[in-house]
Amino acid sequence: MPHARVPSAPVPAASASDALLAEVGAPPRGHALVIGHRTLETLCGLIRRGCTGAAELRPGEPGALRPDAAQIAVIPDPASLAEAALCVAIARRALSGGGRIAIRDAAGRHRRELTTLLRTQGFVAVSARDTPHGLLVLGKWPLRTQRN
Repeated sequence: MPHARVPSAPVPAASASDALLAEVGAPPRGHALVIGHRTLETLCGLIRRGCTGAAELRPGEPGALRPDAAQIAVIPDPASLAEAALCVAIARRALSGGGRIAIRDAAGRHRRELTTLLRTQGFVAVSARDTPHGLLVLGKWPLRTQRN
């Protein structure tokens, strides 16, 4: 008896969060922190990629003052530069030496401001580039720095 062919489901287009995580890389056995008010899609993406230590924080939450240590901090599309600054301050407290930060600016309008923000907060190897899902700003927390 011949087998009926089942039509294959279309492959969904990569979401902005999937593209962001592909660029940053999720630490499968490490800790990743997603910071901001638009975190759910990125948090779920980390979990789908096997990152069992994924967590989220919103500025103003009690845990934001003393976040758990993380190897990577992701800020997906902050609503304003003020929100970005709050999120970067949380990331500084959470990242261990050598930890990485990634900010996605979907509108791509704040390249200079976001790179300056990371540099003035002590991040090194700061870079920015355009992607199909907006501006991606990356930085690294120095190895020899005390966490605040």
